[in-house]
Amino acid sequence: MLNKEVRALETHLGYEYQTATKYQRDAMPSRRLDMSTIPDSYKEHDGPHIPLPKPNMQGGLSLWDALARRKSGRRFSEAPLSLEILGQLLWGTYGATRVAREESFFFRTAPSAGGLFPVEMYVSVHRVSSIEPGLYHYSVPRHGLTLLKEGDFGKELAAASLGQGMLQKSAVNLIWTAVLPRTFWKYGERGIRYIYMDAGHVGQNTYLAATALGLGCCTIGAFFDEEVNQLLGVDGTSETTIYMASVGKSY
Repeated sequence: MLNKEVRALETHLGYEYQTATKYQRDAMPSRRLDMSTIPDSYKEHDGPHIPLPKPNMQGGLSLWDALARRKSGRRFSEAPLSLEILGQLLWGTYGATRVAREESFFFRTAPSAGGLFPVEMYVSVHRVSSIEPGLYHYSVPRHGLTLLKEGDFGKELAAASLGQGMLQKSAVNLIWTAVLPRTFWKYGERGIRYIYMDAGHVGQNTYLAATALGLGCCTIGAFFDEEVNQLLGVDGTSETTIYMASVGKSY
Protein backbone atom coordinates (compact mmCIF):
# COMPACT_ATOMS: atom_id res chain seq x y z
CA MET A 1 0.00 0.00 0.00
CA LEU A 2 2.82 2.35 0.89
CA ASN A 3 4.56 1.78 -2.45
CA LYS A 4 1.33 2.63 -4.28
CA GLU A 5 1.04 5.87 -2.29
CA VAL A 6 4.64 6.75 -3.08
CA ARG A 7 4.12 6.13 -6.80
CA ALA A 8 1.05 8.37 -6.76
CA LEU A 9 2.99 11.08 -4.92
CA GLU A 10 5.76 11.00 -7.50
CA THR A 11 3.34 12.17 -10.20
CA HIS A 12 2.63 15.45 -8.38
CA LEU A 13 4.32 18.64 -9.60
CA GLY A 14 4.95 19.66 -6.00
CA TYR A 15 6.88 16.46 -5.39
CA GLU A 16 8.93 16.99 -8.54
CA TYR A 17 9.82 20.50 -7.43
CA GLN A 18 10.67 19.38 -3.89
CA THR A 19 12.96 16.68 -5.25
CA ALA A 20 14.60 18.85 -7.91
CA THR A 21 15.50 21.59 -5.43
CA LYS A 22 17.00 19.43 -2.69
CA TYR A 23 20.52 20.39 -1.65
CA GLN A 24 23.07 17.62 -2.21
CA ARG A 25 26.54 17.80 -0.63
CA ASP A 26 28.28 16.71 -3.81
CA ALA A 27 26.21 18.84 -6.17
CA MET A 28 25.63 22.20 -4.54
CA PRO A 29 24.60 24.91 -7.02
CA SER A 30 27.22 27.56 -7.67
CA ARG A 31 25.96 31.13 -7.85
CA ARG A 32 27.99 34.33 -8.04
CA LEU A 33 26.06 37.26 -6.63
CA ASP A 34 26.44 40.60 -8.32
CA MET A 35 25.61 43.11 -5.59
CA SER A 36 25.10 45.82 -8.19
CA THR A 37 21.98 43.95 -9.37
CA ILE A 38 20.42 43.16 -5.99
CA PRO A 39 16.68 43.94 -6.25
CA ASP A 40 15.06 46.56 -4.05
CA SER A 41 13.52 45.03 -0.92
CA TYR A 42 10.35 47.10 -1.08
CA LYS A 43 8.23 48.96 -3.60
CA GLU A 44 6.43 52.27 -3.47
CA HIS A 45 3.38 53.52 -5.35
CA ASP A 46 2.40 56.98 -6.48
CA GLY A 47 -0.94 58.25 -5.28
CA PRO A 48 -2.71 59.70 -2.25
CA HIS A 49 -0.85 58.61 0.90
CA ILE A 50 -2.29 58.14 4.39
CA PRO A 51 0.26 58.14 7.23
CA LEU A 52 -0.52 55.65 9.98
CA PRO A 53 -0.06 56.40 13.69
CA LYS A 54 3.25 55.39 15.20
CA PRO A 55 2.98 51.89 16.72
CA ASN A 56 2.70 51.59 20.48
CA MET A 57 5.49 49.37 21.85
CA GLN A 58 4.32 49.39 25.46
CA GLY A 59 1.77 47.31 27.39
CA GLY A 60 -0.86 45.12 25.81
CA LEU A 61 -1.29 41.35 25.82
CA SER A 62 1.87 39.35 26.50
CA LEU A 63 3.36 37.20 23.76
CA TRP A 64 2.57 34.06 25.74
CA ASP A 65 -1.07 35.02 26.20
CA ALA A 66 -1.34 35.87 22.49
CA LEU A 67 0.08 32.47 21.56
CA ALA A 68 -2.33 30.69 23.89
CA ARG A 69 -5.37 32.61 22.61
CA ARG A 70 -4.54 32.60 18.90
CA LYS A 71 -7.20 30.99 16.74
CA SER A 72 -8.89 31.49 13.39
CA GLY A 73 -12.00 33.64 13.56
CA ARG A 74 -14.38 33.93 10.61
CA ARG A 75 -17.30 35.89 12.09
CA PHE A 76 -16.92 39.66 12.17
CA SER A 77 -19.11 42.44 13.52
CA GLU A 78 -19.84 45.59 11.54
CA ALA A 79 -17.82 47.75 13.94
CA PRO A 80 -15.04 49.69 12.19
CA LEU A 81 -11.39 49.58 13.16
CA SER A 82 -9.72 52.76 14.32
CA LEU A 83 -6.79 54.17 12.39
CA GLU A 84 -4.58 53.47 15.41
CA ILE A 85 -5.59 49.81 15.53
CA LEU A 86 -5.04 49.36 11.80
CA GLY A 87 -1.61 50.96 12.04
CA GLN A 88 -0.67 48.71 14.96
CA LEU A 89 -1.90 45.62 13.08
CA LEU A 90 0.03 46.41 9.91
CA TRP A 91 3.21 47.31 11.74
CA GLY A 92 3.02 44.10 13.78
CA THR A 93 2.48 42.14 10.60
CA TYR A 94 5.32 43.48 8.46
CA GLY A 95 6.46 46.87 9.69
CA ALA A 96 10.00 48.25 9.84
CA THR A 97 11.96 47.69 13.05
CA ARG A 98 15.27 49.30 12.08
CA VAL A 99 17.01 50.73 9.06
CA ALA A 100 20.40 49.94 7.50
CA ARG A 101 22.39 50.36 4.27
CA GLU A 102 22.43 54.15 4.34
CA GLU A 103 18.76 54.28 5.36
CA SER A 104 17.56 52.39 2.29
CA PHE A 105 17.09 48.91 3.79
CA PHE A 106 14.46 48.12 6.41
CA PHE A 107 14.45 45.14 8.73
CA ARG A 108 10.89 43.97 9.50
CA THR A 109 8.88 42.40 12.29
CA ALA A 110 8.97 39.16 10.25
CA PRO A 111 12.22 37.42 9.23
CA SER A 112 13.16 36.85 5.60
CA ALA A 113 15.60 34.44 3.97
CA GLY A 114 18.75 36.35 3.02
CA GLY A 115 17.15 39.62 4.12
CA LEU A 116 15.50 39.91 0.70
CA PHE A 117 11.89 40.49 1.81
CA PRO A 118 9.98 39.32 -1.28
CA VAL A 119 6.56 39.87 0.32
CA GLU A 120 4.52 42.99 -0.43
CA MET A 121 1.38 43.82 1.55
CA TYR A 122 -1.85 45.26 0.15
CA VAL A 123 -4.88 46.21 2.23
CA SER A 124 -8.49 46.12 1.10
CA VAL A 125 -10.19 48.54 3.48
CA HIS A 126 -13.90 48.11 4.13
CA ARG A 127 -14.56 49.66 7.55
CA VAL A 128 -11.83 51.80 9.07
CA SER A 129 -12.46 55.15 10.73
CA SER A 130 -10.99 58.12 8.84
CA ILE A 131 -10.19 56.03 5.74
CA GLU A 132 -12.41 55.66 2.71
CA PRO A 133 -13.00 52.12 1.44
CA GLY A 134 -10.43 51.19 -1.15
CA LEU A 135 -7.47 49.09 -2.15
CA TYR A 136 -4.20 50.31 -0.66
CA HIS A 137 -0.53 49.36 -0.68
CA TYR A 138 1.38 49.34 2.60
CA SER A 139 4.51 51.48 2.50
CA VAL A 140 7.23 50.00 4.71
CA PRO A 141 9.53 53.05 4.81
CA ARG A 142 6.70 55.49 5.47
CA HIS A 143 4.46 53.24 7.61
CA GLY A 144 1.40 54.32 5.70
CA LEU A 145 -1.08 53.41 3.01
CA THR A 146 -1.05 54.52 -0.62
CA LEU A 147 -4.40 54.46 -2.38
CA LEU A 148 -4.51 52.32 -5.52
CA LYS A 149 -8.28 52.07 -6.16
CA GLU A 150 -11.34 53.54 -4.49
CA GLY A 151 -14.24 51.30 -3.47
CA ASP A 152 -15.17 48.31 -1.35
CA PHE A 153 -13.73 45.17 -2.95
CA GLY A 154 -14.97 42.66 -0.39
CA LYS A 155 -17.46 41.12 -2.82
CA GLU A 156 -14.80 40.66 -5.51
CA LEU A 157 -12.32 39.15 -3.05
CA ALA A 158 -14.93 36.77 -1.67
CA ALA A 159 -15.79 35.60 -5.18
CA ALA A 160 -12.11 35.20 -6.03
CA SER A 161 -11.60 33.15 -2.84
CA LEU A 162 -14.00 30.35 -3.74
CA GLY A 163 -16.96 32.14 -2.19
CA GLN A 164 -15.57 32.62 1.32
CA GLY A 165 -18.02 35.17 2.68
CA MET A 166 -15.79 36.37 5.51
CA LEU A 167 -13.82 38.47 3.04
CA GLN A 168 -16.96 40.49 2.41
CA LYS A 169 -17.76 40.93 6.11
CA SER A 170 -14.32 41.72 7.54
CA ALA A 171 -13.14 45.24 8.35
CA VAL A 172 -10.02 44.74 6.24
CA ASN A 173 -8.46 42.07 4.09
CA LEU A 174 -4.68 41.81 3.89
CA ILE A 175 -3.28 40.52 0.60
CA TRP A 176 0.34 39.40 0.32
CA THR A 177 2.17 39.09 -2.95
CA ALA A 178 5.64 37.76 -3.67
CA VAL A 179 8.07 39.69 -5.85
CA LEU A 180 9.84 36.56 -7.07
CA PRO A 181 13.06 38.07 -8.50
CA ARG A 182 14.07 39.35 -5.05
CA THR A 183 14.57 35.83 -3.72
CA PHE A 184 15.50 34.12 -6.98
CA TRP A 185 18.40 36.60 -7.34
CA LYS A 186 20.21 34.79 -4.52
CA TYR A 187 18.67 31.34 -4.24
CA GLY A 188 17.62 30.43 -7.77
CA GLU A 189 15.02 27.71 -8.13
CA ARG A 190 15.14 26.81 -4.45
CA GLY A 191 13.97 30.32 -3.67
CA ILE A 192 10.28 29.50 -3.92
CA ARG A 193 10.66 27.43 -0.77
CA TYR A 194 11.92 30.46 1.11
CA ILE A 195 9.25 32.75 -0.28
CA TYR A 196 6.49 30.61 1.19
CA MET A 197 8.38 30.35 4.48
CA ASP A 198 8.54 34.14 4.54
CA ALA A 199 4.80 34.34 3.90
CA GLY A 200 4.19 31.95 6.78
CA HIS A 201 6.14 34.20 9.15
CA VAL A 202 4.07 37.19 8.03
CA GLY A 203 0.80 35.30 8.46
CA GLN A 204 1.67 34.23 12.00
CA ASN A 205 2.59 37.81 12.86
CA THR A 206 -0.86 38.86 11.69
CA TYR A 207 -2.53 36.28 13.89
CA LEU A 208 -0.55 37.32 16.97
CA ALA A 209 -1.00 41.04 16.36
CA ALA A 210 -4.74 40.60 15.78
CA THR A 211 -5.06 38.49 18.93
CA ALA A 212 -3.17 41.07 21.00
CA LEU A 213 -5.51 43.77 19.65
CA GLY A 214 -8.66 41.77 20.43
CA LEU A 215 -9.47 41.19 16.77
CA GLY A 216 -10.59 38.15 14.83
CA CYS A 217 -8.34 36.87 12.05
CA CYS A 218 -8.35 34.08 9.48
CA THR A 219 -5.68 33.49 6.87
CA ILE A 220 -6.64 32.30 3.38
CA GLY A 221 -4.79 30.13 0.89
CA ALA A 222 -7.64 29.20 -1.46
CA PHE A 223 -8.17 31.76 -4.20
CA PHE A 224 -8.10 32.16 -7.95
CA ASP A 225 -4.65 33.64 -8.33
CA GLU A 226 -5.17 35.60 -11.51
CA GLU A 227 -8.42 37.17 -10.33
CA VAL A 228 -6.69 38.59 -7.26
CA ASN A 229 -3.63 39.59 -9.30
CA GLN A 230 -5.85 41.48 -11.72
CA LEU A 231 -7.55 43.31 -8.86
CA LEU A 232 -4.15 44.36 -7.48
CA GLY A 233 -2.78 45.25 -10.89
CA VAL A 234 0.22 42.88 -10.66
CA ASP A 235 1.43 40.79 -13.57
CA GLY A 236 1.23 37.34 -11.94
CA THR A 237 4.73 36.52 -13.15
CA SER A 238 7.32 38.72 -11.46
CA GLU A 239 4.81 39.55 -8.72
CA THR A 240 1.93 37.29 -7.74
CA THR A 241 -0.53 36.79 -4.90
CA ILE A 242 0.44 34.04 -2.46
CA TYR A 243 -1.58 34.54 0.76
CA MET A 244 -4.38 36.59 2.32
CA ALA A 245 -6.08 37.26 5.64
CA SER A 246 -9.41 38.65 6.81
CA VAL A 247 -9.39 40.75 9.97
CA GLY A 248 -12.11 42.51 11.94
CA LYS A 249 -13.81 42.86 15.29
CA SER A 250 -15.35 39.57 16.39
CA TYR A 251 -18.88 39.06 17.63
